[in-house]
Amino acid sequence: MNTVCVIPVRGGSKGIPRKNLLPIAGKPLVVWTIEQALAVPGLRVIVSTEDAEIAAVSRGAGAEVIDRPVELAQDTTASEPVIEHVIATLTERGERPDAVMFLQATSPVRLPGTLARALAEFEASGADSMVAVVAETPFLWNLGHPATADYDFTRRPRRQDIAPDAMKYRENGSLYVTRTEIYETVHNRLGGHIELFVLDEVEASDIDTPADRDRAESVLRRLTVGPRDQE
Repeated sequence: MNTVCVIPVRGGSKGIPRKNLLPIAGKPLVVWTIEQALAVPGLRVIVSTEDAEIAAVSRGAGAEVIDRPVELAQDTTASEPVIEHVIATLTERGERPDAVMFLQATSPVRLPGTLARALAEFEASGADSMVAVVAETPFLWNLGHPATADYDFTRRPRRQDIAPDAMKYRENGSLYVTRTEIYETVHNRLGGHIELFVLDEVEASDIDTPADRDRAESVLRRLTVGPRDQE
């Protein structure tokens, strides 16, 4: 299957200015995701951006860059039109992909092998789309007077005794894999036969605030420390 990786990265950011170029554990934020994608053999990695500085940093890290129209780089712009712009650009060049791996640059924590495993699971499953999720316990409550629970709190199981099919799975935005025709027909990253791709708990980061950045940096430094550094 001919799959391309698309990393949408714009210059504007409300919560943290210039967030995608923010230094984190020694690299600009976007570079973490670019390098993780480039580590997958044969995966073509494309950054979509309207920002000249981000484009230069992305090219320096080894990614291709497709210039994004300014109208697709607004605060209200969804990701789907951006991905579709990349697909249309490639199609015009005679390079239409079979599927797209959409990676969010603000989720920089991914373990070695995670992206390759996602592509392998996607192809093996026969799915039309796949979404990354993090497992959570079913101990969920609803606000109200009185509050109500989504589980039987009179028979609370131990976490280690909860079967995988009894867990809840939270979409975290880190990655999606989608057949190109899904974008072209339903204009959504998810559609058709959808499969879940379960991430390790440590990969659940999503940087929206300075506190998120600090937590992600701590995890990245811990994951990238070498044996000699631990002495």
